[in-house]
Amino acid sequence: MKSRAAPRLDRARSLPAEHLDRYPRVPILILILAPFLGHAASWLTGLSSNPIWTESGAVTGIGRSIIFALDFSDPNVGWTNQALGHLAAQDWLHFIIPWWNPYSGIGLPLAGEMQPAALFLPFVLLLSFQSGIICLEISLQIFAGIATFALLRRLELGRLSALAGGLLFAFSGTFAWVPGETILNVMPFLPLLLHGIEDARDPAHQRRAIVLVGLGIGGSILAGFPETAYIDGVLALLWAVVRAFQVPDLRRFIGSITLGGVAGLLIASPQIIAFFDFSMASGVFATHQFGTDYINYRGFAVTVLPYVYGPLGMGAASPLLLDVSASTGGYVGLLLVLFGAAGFASRRDRPLVALLAVWIVLSLGKTFGFPPIMALVNAVPLMKNVVFSRYSSPSWELALIIPASFAIDDLRSNRVKPLIPLIVTLAILGLAIDLASPWAAAWHWHAAYRGVMVFWLVRALGFELIALGLVVIVWLVLRGECRRWCLAGLIVVNAMLLFIVPQLSGHQPGTLDRRGIDYLKSHLGLHRYYTLGPLDPNYSAYFRLPSLNHIYLPVAANWVHFVRHHLIDNPSFGNGDIFFAPFRPFSIGGAAHDIEHFQRDYRYLGVRYVLTGPDAALSPSMTYPAPHGRATALPLYPGQSVTVRGIAPPGLAAMPPISQIGVNQGNYDNTATGTMAMRLCSNGLCGIGSADLRRSHDNMPFTVPLAPAIPLQPGAAFTLEIDHISGTSPDAIWLYPASHSHLTTATAGTILHRSPEIAFSVRPDQALFRKVYTDKLMTIWRLAGAKPFYTTTGAACRIGAHSVNGAIIDCPAAATLIRRELFMAGWHATDNGAPVAIHVHHAVVQSIALHAGRNIVRFRFTPPYAGFAWLGFWLGALVLMWQMVGRWISPKGRHAQ
Repeated sequence: MKSRAAPRLDRARSLPAEHLDRYPRVPILILILAPFLGHAASWLTGLSSNPIWTESGAVTGIGRSIIFALDFSDPNVGWTNQALGHLAAQDWLHFIIPWWNPYSGIGLPLAGEMQPAALFLPFVLLLSFQSGIICLEISLQIFAGIATFALLRRLELGRLSALAGGLLFAFSGTFAWVPGETILNVMPFLPLLLHGIEDARDPAHQRRAIVLVGLGIGGSILAGFPETAYIDGVLALLWAVVRAFQVPDLRRFIGSITLGGVAGLLIASPQIIAFFDFSMASGVFATHQFGTDYINYRGFAVTVLPYVYGPLGMGAASPLLLDVSASTGGYVGLLLVLFGAAGFASRRDRPLVALLAVWIVLSLGKTFGFPPIMALVNAVPLMKNVVFSRYSSPSWELALIIPASFAIDDLRSNRVKPLIPLIVTLAILGLAIDLASPWAAAWHWHAAYRGVMVFWLVRALGFELIALGLVVIVWLVLRGECRRWCLAGLIVVNAMLLFIVPQLSGHQPGTLDRRGIDYLKSHLGLHRYYTLGPLDPNYSAYFRLPSLNHIYLPVAANWVHFVRHHLIDNPSFGNGDIFFAPFRPFSIGGAAHDIEHFQRDYRYLGVRYVLTGPDAALSPSMTYPAPHGRATALPLYPGQSVTVRGIAPPGLAAMPPISQIGVNQGNYDNTATGTMAMRLCSNGLCGIGSADLRRSHDNMPFTVPLAPAIPLQPGAAFTLEIDHISGTSPDAIWLYPASHSHLTTATAGTILHRSPEIAFSVRPDQALFRKVYTDKLMTIWRLAGAKPFYTTTGAACRIGAHSVNGAIIDCPAAATLIRRELFMAGWHATDNGAPVAIHVHHAVVQSIALHAGRNIVRFRFTPPYAGFAWLGFWLGALVLMWQMVGRWISPKGRHAQ
């Protein structure tokens, strides 16, 4: 049978040689160096996008940004990827397989959570460094760029067009906006997998096809984000179906892909087993239903005109805009639309181009809620469990980059007809402008915010029109390879400039609060702390401090049930993935009430300390309005004020006069400065207080003492004046729906049926909570009577040396050991080397039987069937290694190479 390599070479010889053909290593060198250049804006401005500065709740002294906005679109980049990934990296460096996290909740699986990418070696090791999250992103950009370059070369493109395509994917909208760090982990494996499918068409590259398909599938699963991996897998499957109609030996083609796919699943089997085990112990498949979710169609504008709605996280007091800003996963930009349209008009590889066009239509239709397409895509198994609108962006970005690279390559033979692609691009631009119109009634914003949105529309449109104008000038003025190089350079530079924008929302690094962390490390032992603000959830794992809080998905069902019935008094706990007071439906005042109400259970779980902000107090409080609806941010610059008028809620009936008041605010990642003063008035009496905003915490209540205390009866009218008196940087007040209140500002006028989240509170109960430490970041309160990590019942045993996974216990008679760690399948215990059964105690923790005498107890966690998973891993690795070795030692393999 004739190899497909022959016509491939014939076509290559029919085209003129490229300048880069004389320097074949230069494109790889550029793809390695370019991501460092792309992050140069951060280094030159002294700004950092390291989430530890903004998401850890452990930092003070953060400097201001150039653009007050988010520098990445999902805080889980910090809470999950950095914090838990750091723990996984440290475990590996200590030769521990990172199956378990003893520092979140009462212990939860680590590898089973998936998003920390605990088994994603060697990349996860970068997270052992404080700046490792930035190093990881750069390494993934390099990997993705090189993998895309190799794919495009396999699709018979020249080096310049393949280089441009690789750079476009490395600086794509998803890499710029970071809707989740583990999504970036998955991205390089999509072009790798597609490359393997292309190799499977060629009899000379069957072994390489098996290796690339195996690494593509296995790597995308180990990368830690199953939703993106699944979406990419669906695209790869459709790609393989199209190619199946173009191969002379279908059986060989299917066999190579199947063997590679099985090998990939086998090498990922430890991660699959860990995730499946944890998922079965949770209710994630019942609650993680997003098949009907989509982004409002006006969000389409941002895929063509990035930043047309402002920087990341822009809300402008519009729930619709906040929903669009919070949900979009990536963009392509106008120039990529132009070149992609030219590529779709190309005669090159028509079946593949048709597939990519269909995929883009399906992806955008599903993302923006076109009913027939949503029904079609949701018919794919498990697609209803996927947040498609947010996590599909890498696939449709690559689906446009490939035909755009085709267009750049077609310029070599002058086959590009620019008129129709330009008309299509201008039509799409007109649609985007219409959708983004600040005068559309759907936004429901005040005239002041309309002016802000006009500002961003003009700049986003102007940037893209300048780029488009340069493309037109280059097309008209230049010819031949000079034109092609300039056009390729323009589209790449355009992508890099768009990539830089979120970096300008980075922050000048602050200082970790080592004193507070060191206090906890020296006094906590195996007890736990519970935070109402400082030291955000999961960063307990980063600093190796046991915390009762968690942000996890999936999360063990028995732990969620215990929290819902024994730790909080809130029926709106949902699926339990967030257990952190500043997040709705929780409140800090409500959390303080819960600790008082359920203090026996908090003590039972070993909670010794409670953390609050420096000006907060553990005291009974009442939050107004009731938690519901989406919040919008009202910026409050120095010298500005807001007046709230409302009706006191019924819950105040049992409270003494209000001596403290707080509002939920955002301080732009801890950069707000100045003094905030509050004045509460009711029935002719007024209480006044103020505090320094530098002591505030982002997206948390800011509390000030009132003098004198104000009696506030249910149903009474009240007025709250909030003044940002001085300073240089703004604060933001979060506004929520409130039927019986309105507020007035000098900039936005009167806003009806909206109110800040107000916390009415009194002084704390000193008998229950004792202040033991305070600094400018946190106050630590000691909760009396916390139980030790190990206790015994049935006999007065003496517990000697002990750690989280073992203890030496001497008992005068048979007894029961209670270990306050989550009870879950996968835990094993030994007593003097002999296995002992682990039982559940108090519905959530562990217990084992002890015998009279000395008991040397050891505990370890491995997911059920982990042994079979490792067997599968080594079998899959053996298959791939055999294919790689065979490719080099066989005469056919050496000849192909």
